[in-house]
Amino acid sequence: MKRVIVYENRKTDGPILWDISTPELEKGAFLDLFKYLDESWQIYYGLTDLQEPTKPSLTLEQIEGLPEGRVREEAMAEQKDYKHELSYLQESRLQQKLYERSKSGDANAAKRLLSMRQDHEYESWTICDVVSKEI
Repeated sequence: MKRVIVYENRKTDGPILWDISTPELEKGAFLDLFKYLDESWQIYYGLTDLQEPTKPSLTLEQIEGLPEGRVREEAMAEQKDYKHELSYLQESRLQQKLYERSKSGDANAAKRLLSMRQDHEYESWTICDVVSKEI
């Protein structure tokens, strides 16, 4: 029995398979899938130019001094959005490092990056067992 990575999206003609039946084949397969997504689909373009989010106009201390109402609610929403954007930036920086390592041939980094982004559009892949003797 063989194990394969199966990649397919709605714009491909059919599934693409990589044999991962041995540790060496698995490393090569994850690097090949990474290269395919990077070169054919330019999936990682967003990791090249990361921007710091804009800081909220009011600090939490300033918000606490505001009376209840719309202005305070909007300021709290701005703080919440900022924290979310900071979290996203932190994850993107990690992905950026993994991307750079993957570009230099690090199969473990490629596998980790691919796993982190598996729920992104055009980046979904699965591992399957294949009973057939031919792939």
